[in-house]
Amino acid sequence: MGNSESDLVELPHTDHHKRLELHIKRRKKAKVQICVQFFKVGEIDTLKEQFTADVIVKAKWREPTLDGQNKSAENVDFSKIWNPKLYIENSYGDPKEQMRYRILYNDKGDAYISEKRVIKGTFMENLELDDFPFDVQDLTVTVVSELPSYEVELIEDETDHHVVNRQSFVDEQEWFLYMHTECSRKDIVIDQADNSIRRSALSVKCRAARRPGYFVWNIFMVTFLICTLSFATFSVEKEKPENRLQLSFTLILTAVAFKSVVNNSLPRISYLTYMDKYLLAAMIMLTVVCCWHAIVTTLPDASRDIVEIYVLSILAVIYFIYNIGFLIMIYLFPWRKRRTMVQKDRDYREGLLFNSKF
Repeated sequence: MGNSESDLVELPHTDHHKRLELHIKRRKKAKVQICVQFFKVGEIDTLKEQFTADVIVKAKWREPTLDGQNKSAENVDFSKIWNPKLYIENSYGDPKEQMRYRILYNDKGDAYISEKRVIKGTFMENLELDDFPFDVQDLTVTVVSELPSYEVELIEDETDHHVVNRQSFVDEQEWFLYMHTECSRKDIVIDQADNSIRRSALSVKCRAARRPGYFVWNIFMVTFLICTLSFATFSVEKEKPENRLQLSFTLILTAVAFKSVVNNSLPRISYLTYMDKYLLAAMIMLTVVCCWHAIVTTLPDASRDIVEIYVLSILAVIYFIYNIGFLIMIYLFPWRKRRTMVQKDRDYREGLLFNSKF
């Protein structure tokens, strides 16, 4: 890491001790400060589990070999300067990158290399769709160094903060973009054959909440009406079960069609979303109604009317309680996460105001 011995002997012999001191300093673990700015967040693709964005990644690290020289970037060959070799771990394909370098000095004359790269591309994200369509998703950019973690450690920038530009958000009709960010550090294993070699990584995430209005009015409400219409089949004479079953089967097929529409907008996941649970409950209710219409003709004529009244009343009460309970569950769990995100936005704004005063 850093200058080789062949590079060191090119310096004047009188600087041997200084040369050796800088070499020892460079052999220590380098701390690279990272700042990620979401300049423009594009389309969030739920089906492919990815999103497009223009991201600015700023990196800053100490460079002792330039201390006290007050050099500008034009006078330095950065190909001969140590570099942490950063890259985006969750980028998809070949993103477009532009890089610029600057040299910064503090009051003591300590030199820092500032690397700014503008990345335009597609980023992969494992979406958590349990709460669909009331879900809140993380949009993450993970910065990784090609050097092992015992040589480089990626940390948050101490002076600059991560930023989300909400004004240029493209998918505003389907998503609401929050302004706060969160950062986490980790070591990742690149070579699965050798788990001992780890690389330092820093993940910066912003968050977006899906606007559920389209699904509420076009899926939930229509499914609710279809399932409610199943109770109208009880008005058909009990002596004509074929008519009752025909109407009930038509309603079931309509519910299946709605389920297919939902499946086309989601990846193939092995768990049920909130929408899946509601549609399956509606189909179970329709199936129970169909089964009752097939059974009612086998009952004695004397008790058929009174039994059907009880069955209709019980099914109506169960369906009503289920819908009320479903609304309560949405408020308690998926909507609670949104309230948490709003509070984090509020704390983030207060933090920015506090830092601006000092």
